[in-house]
Amino acid sequence: MPYEELADLLWAGREGGSLNALKALLHRARSALDQLGEGSGRSLILSREGGCQWNPEAPLSLDAEDFARLLAAGNPESRLEALALYRGDFLPSLSGSHWADARRAALREQYLESLPEVLTALAESGRWQAAAELTETACTLEPCREDLCRFRMEALLRTGRGPEAVQTYELFHGRLLSRLGVLPSQALRDLHRRAVGDRDPRALSPATLLDALLEPPCPGSLICDFDAFRTICHSAARMAGRDGRPVHIALLTAAGPEESAPPARHSLDRAMDHLEEILRKGLRRGDAAARCGADQFVLLLPQADYDASRAVCARLVRNFTRRYPHSPLRVTFFVQPLPPGGTV
Repeated sequence: MPYEELADLLWAGREGGSLNALKALLHRARSALDQLGEGSGRSLILSREGGCQWNPEAPLSLDAEDFARLLAAGNPESRLEALALYRGDFLPSLSGSHWADARRAALREQYLESLPEVLTALAESGRWQAAAELTETACTLEPCREDLCRFRMEALLRTGRGPEAVQTYELFHGRLLSRLGVLPSQALRDLHRRAVGDRDPRALSPATLLDALLEPPCPGSLICDFDAFRTICHSAARMAGRDGRPVHIALLTAAGPEESAPPARHSLDRAMDHLEEILRKGLRRGDAAARCGADQFVLLLPQADYDASRAVCARLVRNFTRRYPHSPLRVTFFVQPLPPGGTV
């Protein structure tokens, strides 16, 4: 390649693309290649009259080309080998370059399209260790894909790595709630409960029962995850069906002013943390609350009628506004009775 053409490719007409600058860059490239072995730089990058070239006789292996070749082979082992080669985006430092962006998108699409088929084949053949290794990279690249999370949790459980399966779910749950404002599916939550059970299969004894059940000292109301909150609601509805005492639930939503752009993610997360602290201190110890979306909390208010429940929510909103007067969000609420349940 002529030096002028190479300089234009590297600097695209910007200042600093002189012949001397190019030669200095080639010298640094050869010095870096010398780490492969003495003289490697000059044997790989050859000087020619008015230009330079890569040594066509030098043995060369490109992972992107190996990836495409192995996928095209079509057999399960070759496809697995191909997916194991994919460790992330193609040439991420060249983001914005048209040719690199097109190649990057094509490789990523091939990888994602092949994953479910290969993982299903590994599961059907009981090769859970290979599935665990493959999903480690896959879940890093696609952190909000529930099917990949499910494959990874199942593979970890099948290979005796229950604590890692629990951690995988907890990280996925947090990302899904924070980024998309939704909860994992019931099937994935069931798999999580199975992982928790596998992590500590020992039966409780009478001596350890209370230690396992009693809540440690904690001021304020009960803040829990949504799955636990739903179970608490089931119990409260059953109690209401038996003794007739009112139980109400409330939905608190934090949103920006009407007709304004949605709040930035960091602003929303900070406001929700502040609102959680208001709920923890402002509700009774017998009340419960859980975050059920990126911008919502749900409250359980036992032994409070409709008017009292609305008054509680209005007080919480006032406390939030007074404590954080410069928050870009406003909090609204909706109260409704929890129908009695558990009747036969």
